[in-house]
Amino acid sequence: MIPTPRLSHHLGRPPVLLVALLCAASTGARAEVPIQRSFLRMPSSNGHGAVMLDVEQRKVTHFREHLFATEEPVIDAAGNDVFSNGHPQVIHSRDVLYDAFFGLRSGGTQRWLSTLEADRDASSYAAWTTGETGGTSVASLVQRVGTLEATTFVFAPQGLPHASFVMALRVRNTGAEAVTGVSAFSLHNFHLGFGRPGVMSDLDENGETVALSGNDFVEKGFAGVVVARPLGIAARKAAWLSSATGPQNAYTVVNGGGGQNLQDFAGPASSGTGWATAYQFNLGDIPASAERWVGVAFAHHGDPEAAATVQQWLTEYAGASGAQALVEGEVAHWAAFQTNTVKVPAGMSADEASLLRHSAVVLHMAQVRSREAFLRESLSRDGEPRRTRFRAPDGSPATLPGRVRHAGYGAVLASLPPGQWTYAWIRDGAYAVAGMATLGMRSEARDALAYYLNADSGRFQHWRELEPYSMPPYIITLTRYHGFGVEETDFNEAGPNIEFDGFGLFLWALRHYERTTGDTTLVDETWPTVSTKVGDALVALIDPATGLIRPDSSIWETHWNGRQRAWTYTSLTAARGLCDAAELARRVGDTERATRYRQAGESIRRAMAEKLTDSNFALASNLEELTAGRGYWDAAVFDAFAFELFDPAGKIAQATYRGLDLRLSSPAGAGWQRNDDRYDHPGSTDLSPWGGEYDSAEWVIVSLRGAVAKRMGGDTARADRVLKWVTDQSMKNYLAIAETYDETNGTYKYNTPMAGFGAGAYALALDHRATGERDPACGAYFDESTLTKQPDAGTGTPDAGSQPPDAGPQTPDAGTPPDDRGVGGGGGCNATGPGAVALWLVLAFAGLAVALRRRGA
Repeated sequence: MIPTPRLSHHLGRPPVLLVALLCAASTGARAEVPIQRSFLRMPSSNGHGAVMLDVEQRKVTHFREHLFATEEPVIDAAGNDVFSNGHPQVIHSRDVLYDAFFGLRSGGTQRWLSTLEADRDASSYAAWTTGETGGTSVASLVQRVGTLEATTFVFAPQGLPHASFVMALRVRNTGAEAVTGVSAFSLHNFHLGFGRPGVMSDLDENGETVALSGNDFVEKGFAGVVVARPLGIAARKAAWLSSATGPQNAYTVVNGGGGQNLQDFAGPASSGTGWATAYQFNLGDIPASAERWVGVAFAHHGDPEAAATVQQWLTEYAGASGAQALVEGEVAHWAAFQTNTVKVPAGMSADEASLLRHSAVVLHMAQVRSREAFLRESLSRDGEPRRTRFRAPDGSPATLPGRVRHAGYGAVLASLPPGQWTYAWIRDGAYAVAGMATLGMRSEARDALAYYLNADSGRFQHWRELEPYSMPPYIITLTRYHGFGVEETDFNEAGPNIEFDGFGLFLWALRHYERTTGDTTLVDETWPTVSTKVGDALVALIDPATGLIRPDSSIWETHWNGRQRAWTYTSLTAARGLCDAAELARRVGDTERATRYRQAGESIRRAMAEKLTDSNFALASNLEELTAGRGYWDAAVFDAFAFELFDPAGKIAQATYRGLDLRLSSPAGAGWQRNDDRYDHPGSTDLSPWGGEYDSAEWVIVSLRGAVAKRMGGDTARADRVLKWVTDQSMKNYLAIAETYDETNGTYKYNTPMAGFGAGAYALALDHRATGERDPACGAYFDESTLTKQPDAGTGTPDAGSQPPDAGPQTPDAGTPPDDRGVGGGGGCNATGPGAVALWLVLAFAGLAVALRRRGA
């Protein structure tokens, strides 16, 4: 590596007095920026579809036909995947709702509630029991009109196993006198026309037809049928085209104020562009302290002619129940889940307990519960053929239009909407499975593990990118899955993502499940597949030249075509997974594999210690950047210690912590940026010139895994800071754990809410704090006394090179200083706290002259 920069113009040691003065600077940790509410949407899912309440827009803005973002690849008549301009073509799920919301008439004036501000503090997920916060999937929006408190409840009902949602309104009189002449309105604008533009984009609204069937509105189009059923007596039932004006347009009637009633829809079913429907409920007088409830239940089917089937679903679910009974029944369902299933570790604050319980709800909502789907014979418009690789439910070849049985059941998606990662990544899924098992969600965790073994995987074995690897048969995806359980990868100008870390993560999650739940039957039933297509496949991916796992795209998905690297994260997951696989093999009596897996895991760990640590013993991001000597900081390596490959208080850990604290601590928050790729090539190119804002954002997953590692390493103050920061952020932002925070102001950034990378990792961090359990990989930490390095002289600050350190233009936050144990490099001060900032700046300026000279400036 490039030597550590010096504090003088010659190459001798830095002046001892100067270093001492810098190290004497205060090391107290600074506070995080104030918490802000920056995420204002609440999703709800029953594993079949998903719905979303937008607090900012004060309405429901999203209702998707499937929980997942895509169904399967587009295939040709021969069954081959279709590519266009080098990219695989996919079949997107659809968002069939433009918007839905309530209106209210009181005091002789009416208005749509979407035009009124919400009480953002009072709005949240409904509490699972009195005195608690959240813990259900029932989103609520609170608004006020005079003395009337109007609360909208939105949820995907757990008791209706289809794409469906309920929108209920409670109108409560909080005043001392009766409010007279109250009416409520509901508006529902579905888009059921052509197109599959992506699940977060609107469909066309062409060719829609609306009809009344009793009190139910039946709206159908190319994208299927939606039935709307009023919950309560609907005094008026209106329907209109978007071109309608005057009293025919229910939106303008209510929006115009006054007390005009809606005009009943009386015409026969007719086709048009842009139908919308509405109900009017006359609530009469509401005495002081009294309340009234109304609502609408909705369900969708992909067959436009399946209205009678959908009506039967609604009858079976709702019966004669009103809106209040359905909301209270849904809350009761979640109360039973929290009481009978969820395990809460000891020693948590009230906020931590609330967020943990709600994290269990998020994990439950993020799991696919559908096994079948109806497919039309046309894909996105009339005449465009639809093909599928799946068979009919009875096992016969599928004939479209018709139902197919897919392999998506049990998948845990990386995020819920509005997050765009509504895909089943194995990486996110592994943390989700471990979190589920820890939380007591045994059946959910088992279903998730079984999903990976039943999905349509192994599809990329013979791709040309993998020809040099002689890729063995495998069962765990190299990236992620389509919603129907088909392995997929994404492409960009650098080719596909091909990732090997999922093999080790699956093996770790599988053993974690067995250890936590005591259920050995899953491994017993599937060991032939697990051993040959996961464990053996992983061993075959060890590079004999390095002893590490062969280069791949790994956790940050750098793609291929020269971007693949020998990533530390991939090797650390492999080492941990093989150690766990060795224990599983020993238990089932597969002694040969037990020995082979253990030896392979220990061998990878040793190769990591010898080849992936710098001269100060700090773990680098990957072999290639370490060899280049700079730009090798990556917070994903925290898992080398959270997974207990290395002693979390040993010299490798402490050197790594110091480097990550110095280089990657978030300026705004308590956690860490994911890597240094955004800032490691100022004015030049290097081995990772593709970095950007995604890299410099503060990442919740690495922060939570870092908190586990730091706690085991003795830095409980930093670990507690991270947990408090994530807890406080999430409590302020409707119990949603984010993917990332903005590194400059701490606001939510990119995808939220996250399941494995959020809820699962949070559960693991809290459980570890409560139990303090240790489980070293392969039974013992790596023996660091056998590892020798030629240490850098001077400050012992890793990766300073002859260039400025790679933390970017912002002031790094080193956090609370850890214990000064086992630090390699000698002669240096603890590179943490505000004192490290001064040292960092001096080191940067000291190396700048040399850097400019070498670059020909």
